[in-house]
Amino acid sequence: MKQIFLLLTIILLLPFVQQAQNVQKKKPLSFSDYDQWETLERQAISNDGNWVAFEVTPYKGDGKLHVFYQKKEKWQIFERGRSAKISPNSDYVAFTIKAQKDSIRKLKVKKAKKDKFPKDSLGIWVFKSKKTYKFAGLKSFSLPIENSSWLAFIIDSKDKKKKKASKNTPKIPELVIFNPVTEKEHRFKNVTEFSFSRNGNLLGFIQTEKDSITRSKVNIFDTNSETLINIFESEGIAKKVIMDNLGKKCAFLYTKKSKKYSLNTWEIGTFKSKAVVIDANSLEMPKDWALSKNGKIWFSRDDSKIYFGTAPKPTPRKKDTLLKEEKVDVDVWSWKDPYIQPRQKVLLRKELMRSYLSVYHFSSNKVVRLADELIQDTKTIMNGDSYFALGIANKPYLIETTWNYPYYKDVYIVNVNSGKKKLVLTKQQDFVGLSPFGNYIFWYDNVKRGWYALDHRKNKKTALTKDIPVNFYDEEHDQPHLPFSYKYAGWTKDDKYFLVYDQFDIWKVDPEGVEKPVCVTNGYGRKQNIQFRHIQLNKEDKYIDLQKPLFLSAFNKENKKSGYYQANVKTKANPKLLIYEDYYFYKPLKAKNADKLLWQKSSVKEYPNLWYGNIDLKKADKITWLNSQQKKFIWPTNELIKWKTFNGRNAEGLLYKPENYDPNKKYPVIVYFYDLWSDNLNRYIAPKPSRAQINPTFYSSNGYIVFIPNVRYEIGHPGKSAVDYVVSGTQALIDKGIADKDRIGIQGQSWSGYQLSYIITQTNMYAAAAASSPVSNMISAYGGIYWKTGISRMVLYEKSQSRLGASLWENPELYIENSPIFHLNKVETPLLIMHNDGDRSVTWNQGIELFMGLRRLQKPVWMLNYNGEPHYLKAKSPDNIDLSIRMMQFFNHYLKGKQQPKWMKSGIPLIKKGKNLGYELVE
Repeated sequence: MKQIFLLLTIILLLPFVQQAQNVQKKKPLSFSDYDQWETLERQAISNDGNWVAFEVTPYKGDGKLHVFYQKKEKWQIFERGRSAKISPNSDYVAFTIKAQKDSIRKLKVKKAKKDKFPKDSLGIWVFKSKKTYKFAGLKSFSLPIENSSWLAFIIDSKDKKKKKASKNTPKIPELVIFNPVTEKEHRFKNVTEFSFSRNGNLLGFIQTEKDSITRSKVNIFDTNSETLINIFESEGIAKKVIMDNLGKKCAFLYTKKSKKYSLNTWEIGTFKSKAVVIDANSLEMPKDWALSKNGKIWFSRDDSKIYFGTAPKPTPRKKDTLLKEEKVDVDVWSWKDPYIQPRQKVLLRKELMRSYLSVYHFSSNKVVRLADELIQDTKTIMNGDSYFALGIANKPYLIETTWNYPYYKDVYIVNVNSGKKKLVLTKQQDFVGLSPFGNYIFWYDNVKRGWYALDHRKNKKTALTKDIPVNFYDEEHDQPHLPFSYKYAGWTKDDKYFLVYDQFDIWKVDPEGVEKPVCVTNGYGRKQNIQFRHIQLNKEDKYIDLQKPLFLSAFNKENKKSGYYQANVKTKANPKLLIYEDYYFYKPLKAKNADKLLWQKSSVKEYPNLWYGNIDLKKADKITWLNSQQKKFIWPTNELIKWKTFNGRNAEGLLYKPENYDPNKKYPVIVYFYDLWSDNLNRYIAPKPSRAQINPTFYSSNGYIVFIPNVRYEIGHPGKSAVDYVVSGTQALIDKGIADKDRIGIQGQSWSGYQLSYIITQTNMYAAAAASSPVSNMISAYGGIYWKTGISRMVLYEKSQSRLGASLWENPELYIENSPIFHLNKVETPLLIMHNDGDRSVTWNQGIELFMGLRRLQKPVWMLNYNGEPHYLKAKSPDNIDLSIRMMQFFNHYLKGKQQPKWMKSGIPLIKKGKNLGYELVE
C-alpha cells in the first residue's frame, strides 16, 4: 500500500515538477529581445463575414498583411501589406504595399534625395480567382462603400508625350479605374483627385493641366456603362469634387483667377454642370464673405442637400520692400484677449482655415447659413437628413478657460431649412446632444446631477432620471470640479426612448416623462458588481433597434472579469451570458451583412489574439497565435491585492511577480503608479523599451516584483494622498513578507513623477527613485503654459488633475505644501530624473529646479535630457533603449547591489557626448 501511495504521489506531482523544470529553463528578457514582439493591428472583416484581414507588425522592420478565409481556414500573407480594405461585394482585398524600411535606410545613409526613395505600391488579391495585382508608385486609393467591385487609385506615371523621357523626367499623376473581378481597366492622366458615389455607380475626378495657364476638367465615369462624361472644362482651378450617395449628383469648387471660389453642381441626365449654386456675389452671402476652400463638402444621406463651408474673405497682404530684419516682430499680450497668445499660436492654422457650415437645398434652390462668428460649431444629425442641427457657442466664456473647467458653452437649436437659431441652454458644462430624429435636445446637468430632455418645438422640458433611485454621476470622481455622467447608450427609433447608464446598469427612459423608467439589465449589473455597456455593432446605425437583443460588454469592478452579454428589452429577465472569463475583452468587430464577429481577449500571460465566431459566441475559433516565443522567457504572473491606507481607506492595486517566484525569498520591488490601474489586471503588457516609465513585464522577468497601487485623492492635498495610498501599500508588502524593506524602488512619469518627487520628501522608505517629466514647483508651474496646447496651467491646478481646488492667491499654503521643491532638504533617496528640453506638456524647467535643488543640497541626483524629445520619448526612437538601459542600471545598483555604470559614477562630460555612452560597469 505504501508503494502504491508513493507511486500515486509521484504521478500527481509529476506535472508540477515538469512545470518547475520548464520555468527553470526559461531566461529573463534582455534589451535585444524587444524586436521579437509583434503587434496585431487594423483588423477588417468582409461584409459577408467570410474573410478577415489584419496586420502583424514587428517592433522593428517590415510588417505583413494576413488574409484569412474562415470556411476553409486558409491563409494568404502579403509582405509589407498595410491599410487593407475589403471590397463591399466581399470579392477582393486592396492594400498598400509599403516600401522596404531597410532600402529606405540605406538611401538615407547615402543621403539620397527623397524623390529617389522607393514608393509604395497598391496590392490587390481577388478571392475567387486567387489572382494578385500590383501597381507601383501609389499615391492614394479608394473603394465605394456599397455594392461595387470597382476601385480607383492614383499612381505616378511617366509622361509618354515627352519623346526623350529619362529617369529624371517628372512623373505625372494617373488615375486608374479598375475592376479586379472582370479585369476591366480605364486610365486618365493628370488627375489630382477623385470621389466615388456611395453606391459606386459614378466616379467623379478632376484633371488639371498646367502650362502657361492652368486648365481644369471635371469628368464623371459611369461604372455600369463604363462611359465618360465631361461635365466641366475651363481655365482655372477645380477642386474638392464630391459625389452623392445614389450616384446621381456631383459637386465641386471652381475659381478662375481671383481664388474666390464658386460651388458648381451636376446632375445625371445633363451634359454640363448647372449654373453656379453660390459664390461671393450671391444674395445669401454676407458682405465680405466667400466660399471657403478649406470647408468639407458633402451630400446629405438622402441627397436632398449639400453642405459646404463659408468664411470671411482673407485680407490681402500689403506688399512692401522692407527686409525681415527691418520689420517689427512682437506679440502683444492683453488681459482682454479671449485666448492667451500661446493658445492663439497653437490655433492659428485652424483659425486661418476655419469655415462656417452652410447648406444648399436642391428642392428650393435655397442657401442657408447654419454657423456664424458666434455659433462657430454646428453639428448635424442623421447624416445631414434632419431638419435640425445643434449649434455650440463658447465665445462668451473663452477668457474663463484659463482657470475654469469644464468649459462653458451656450447651446442653440438651428433650423436647417430656415437657418433660424434658438438659444436653449446657457453655461452648459457637460454633454449636450440632439436626438437622432431631431425631436429632443438632451443633456447632463452636472449641478443637478441628472439627465434632461427638451422637446424644442413644444418647449417642454423633462427630467429623465429624477425618479430613478441610483446615481448617474461618476461616484468615484475626485477632482475639484463637478463630476461628469456615466454617459449614455443612445436613442431608439423615432426618438421614442433614451437609453442611459448608471455605474452598472442600463435604463430605458421616456423623453416625454409619461412611462416609468425601466432597467434594461434588470438591476443585474449592480447585484453582481458588473458594469454593462451597449456595443453598437453596426457603425452606421444611428439608433438602437429594440426589436433585436442588445449586445453588451461586461466588466466586473470587483474581480476584473469581463466578457459579452445580450439583453432583451422586451422581457424583464437578466442579461443573457455569452462569454464571461478571467480575461480582458476588447470591442468586437461585426460583419455588416452577417452575424459573424471578430474579437480579442487577453490576460497578463496571453497576448490579445484574434478570435472569430458567430454573434452568439457558441462557436469560436482562435485564428492567430502571435508571440509564441514568449514561452522561452520568464514571464510575470499578477494578482489583485487589497489593503487599508494609513487613513483607513480601502485600497487595491496590482502585483506582478516572476513566474518562478519563491515565497521563501524576498525580492527587490519597484513601485509604479498612475491614478487607477487595477482594472488592467487582465491586460497583456508586451515587453517594450521605455518611453518614460518602467515595463512591468520586463522588470518581473528580470527578478523584480512590480507593485502598482491605485491612488485616490483628497482635494487640496494630492501629495499627502499619494503618500497615504502608495506608502501604505508598500508597507503592506513589507508586512506580508513580499518586499525586502531595504530594496524598494519607486518610479513615475508626469503626474506620478510629481507624486514620486513629493513622496521621497516625506519618507526614506525607498532606496532609489526615478521620475520622468515631474512637476517640482507648483507655484512656478501654476503660472506657466502647457505649450503643447497653448493653454494656461492654472486650470490644471485649480480644477483638474493637480486637484488643489483653489487659486494661488486664495490658498498659497496649498501650493507650498504640495511642492517637492520646498521639502528637498528631507530627501535621502537617490533620484534619477528624465526631463527633455522638447517637453511641451511639463516644461523641463521643472526638472531643472528639482535637479538643481538636490545638487545644491549635495544629494545623489542625475538628470537625462534627450535633446528635442517630448513629454514621452518618441516611439521606436533609439532613446527608448538608452533610457531602458540607464533606468535598469540605476535600479540594479541600488536594489540588487550591482556595480555602478560609468555614467552614474562619473557622468558624461559634454565634450564626450556621443562618443561614450558610459554603460560600462565600474568598481
